Amino acid sequence: MGRKYNSYCVLLAFLLLAVPITSAAALDQAALLRQFVKSRSRVQSSDGSAETDPWADPVSSFGHLPTYCKNPKGSKEADRIKALPGQPPRVNFEQYSGYVTVNEEHGRALFYYFVESPYDAASKPLVLWLNGGPGCSSLGAGAMRELGPFRVNPDGKTLRRNRHAWNNVANVIFLESPAGVGFSYSNTSSDYDKSGDARTAVDSYNFLLHWLERFPEYKGRDFYIAGESYAGHYAPQLAAVIVAVREFTGKNPTSLKGIFVGNPFLDNYMNDKGSLEFLWNHGVMSDEMWANINEHCSFGPSDGVLCDEAKSPFDPVNFFTTAGQIDPYNIYAPICIQAPNGTTYSSGYLPGYDPCIEFYVPNYFNRLEVQNAVHARINTPWSTCAGNLSWDWEAAPVTMVPTLSWLVKTGLRVWLYSGDMDDVCPITATRYSVNDLNLTVTKPWRPWYTPANEVGGYVQQYKGGFTFASVRGAGHLVPSFQPKRSLVLFYSFLKGMLPPAVSLSQS
Repeated sequence: MGRKYNSYCVLLAFLLLAVPITSAAALDQAALLRQFVKSRSRVQSSDGSAETDPWADPVSSFGHLPTYCKNPKGSKEADRIKALPGQPPRVNFEQYSGYVTVNEEHGRALFYYFVESPYDAASKPLVLWLNGGPGCSSLGAGAMRELGPFRVNPDGKTLRRNRHAWNNVANVIFLESPAGVGFSYSNTSSDYDKSGDARTAVDSYNFLLHWLERFPEYKGRDFYIAGESYAGHYAPQLAAVIVAVREFTGKNPTSLKGIFVGNPFLDNYMNDKGSLEFLWNHGVMSDEMWANINEHCSFGPSDGVLCDEAKSPFDPVNFFTTAGQIDPYNIYAPICIQAPNGTTYSSGYLPGYDPCIEFYVPNYFNRLEVQNAVHARINTPWSTCAGNLSWDWEAAPVTMVPTLSWLVKTGLRVWLYSGDMDDVCPITATRYSVNDLNLTVTKPWRPWYTPANEVGGYVQQYKGGFTFASVRGAGHLVPSFQPKRSLVLFYSFLKGMLPPAVSLSQS
């Protein structure tokens, strides 16, 4: 009995000395959005100025852009990846990566990683995936932690297959954008001080024109834009640029059919309100604190010091003191623990999910042999999120609702989805923005099912085909937490059909 008790005490002491580190790392990324919301509420009214807002009339702002690449450079064959270091055996699809220069004058170049489908790639659509931040890498997050064909192992040197990768049903480009993120760069250092929504959208559009010259077999292929988080700006804005050019010129160089955005950041004030309401609804915040916030906050441009004080316990700086050591990206997920000897391990078990993977990925991409294999600039310090960008917050729209409404009216397929355990861009916030679209419901809220007879989430469709869905049991990075369910929903989006309304056992 004494020996067992001593062993228990040693284990307890070890656990008490261990330090949670994923929460701290997650805070850095979550803080990008939360600090953005806080700063935006001080610099711009909710109306904005139609005279200075490029998104108020996308056709006038962007319709003049070119419809073809004047001086294409690079080649598909030069970008071909023979094999990624540490990849598992029997990889049965083609991989490419490299740089596309999007601004010759400034020497601004974006890095991409492209994976074709292992199953009849020639008949599959083309999808561009964009991570948010703003300033976080689609290569590090989307490709290696979420929907890509591989996941990085704990050794930071080898890879394993992701059985539920989205390239099972599509050919997927992961773009590191804007310049300064991941391996993407500019030869004009001042570019990093002038990052913003409009330039990011135009650079991404120019990337597509150049990339299609490098991969001409994809010209005319059905094309979709997908992403998450601040891609709630990136994806609709890039789509708006593409549609604007199409309407202005009558030409359609990308064959864009729709956008598919998860846990999107759509509205400064509603994201703030939705995040705090989510914490209260899930028992993280007391009734008294929520009442105090509602008393002093209208969640609009008139909010001042009293509102800031009421919300301060859940500001990024104070979040973990108030809420405890939980991950705001999934408040029910395990976190990564660093032991006194420097090793890391998960605080709990969630099938298929390792919270420490965010540390494995940088280890992998900072290896010289990996940078060589993917045709990146050698000895480039790579990180998941950029720390050297200054974002033009004032020029970013306070709300994306007008842009989304315009896209729906043009006939574009627009789907939004939310993992229902995320507090950074929570389902509560997205519902407020969906409600602001003021669309008529055509197919009411109902459960949808996976082939395993699970309720994958809930879905509702509106006039014009706009669709909003939830993914049950998922956090901010939906494909990381629920890979099977995310793939079912993505496949449904590509087919333009709502996911199954009944389980196979009922059909």
